Amino acid sequence: MASPAQKKATAIYRQRAAERGYVRVEVQASKKDTRLIRALADELRNETPQAALLRSTLEQALIKPETKSIFDIFGSDLPDSAFSGVFDQPRQADWREVEL
Repeated sequence: MASPAQKKATAIYRQRAAERGYVRVEVQASKKDTRLIRALADELRNETPQAALLRSTLEQALIKPETKSIFDIFGSDLPDSAFSGVFDQPRQADWREVEL
């Protein structure tokens, strides 16, 4: 059993981690993947461009979100070039007048 001082120290440590936006995650993995998973967790805790690239690559490879609305498409991380030509179409000249 942990002493009261150890329990208090653990609680304070976890509280500080939660304030930084961290959560505790426990996984079961093969022994050969231990170093890889720890290195992955270390890198993802950083707010570097490399961490963002790694996060984006892993999300695309592992998480298959279903697009549910047009907002999901236009609110995505796609580059502007993916939408080139979509909104550049000219209006039709023969539009009918709306009767009020």
